[in-house]
Amino acid sequence: MLTASECLPHRTQSRRLHVHLGVLLLTLGMLLPAQGQSASPVADSESPLHAIAQSGRTSSVYIGSVMAMLATFEDAGILPPEGTPPANRIIKAVIQFQSAFLKSDHPAIRRFFADAHQATLGSRAEEVEAAFRLSGWSADTFEAVIAAGQQDNAWNSDGLNEGFRAFNIGKQDFDILAELYRQSSSAFSTQGTSFQQVYAQRRREMPGAKTE
Repeated sequence: MLTASECLPHRTQSRRLHVHLGVLLLTLGMLLPAQGQSASPVADSESPLHAIAQSGRTSSVYIGSVMAMLATFEDAGILPPEGTPPANRIIKAVIQFQSAFLKSDHPAIRRFFADAHQATLGSRAEEVEAAFRLSGWSADTFEAVIAAGQQDNAWNSDGLNEGFRAFNIGKQDFDILAELYRQSSSAFSTQGTSFQQVYAQRRREMPGAKTE
């Protein structure tokens, strides 16, 4: 889990992080393995951007959803400085969890993902899941996954850990995202807005946004 010092606001540095990532992601035009291919794990010591460069070409919608998520955390003032291990690990977690939920056929991951949506969204679950497969992260999916992963028995299944291991992520990486969500939600609440609203706005600004 991120320490307090790792999550202190760094607005100037994180602004550079967002711009730098945006340029690189758009230039590479890559994020996830091509359809039907297996995901390549990202080693902790390996730059997440290097992993992006090695992965298959994909639609800009998945790039845009990652950029929007990072921009949302940036707006909350909680991204660590660019190029640091905590910053790289956040990038890796945002990319690789999206990749796992999009690409993995592991039964434990598929069940976790479906149950997370059903528990949080009820009758909207299938609609939101379908939207995720077309466009990547949404605030609804992210919030559903975070809520499900914080349940007491969520990580008791060896299958879930095994499934995520293929993407070189696990509970520690999930805990990073959960802490970022908690801190950003708290920051936005004091500003009179919400995670949902900020992410929605940021998503409209990024590649692959739907035309209203």
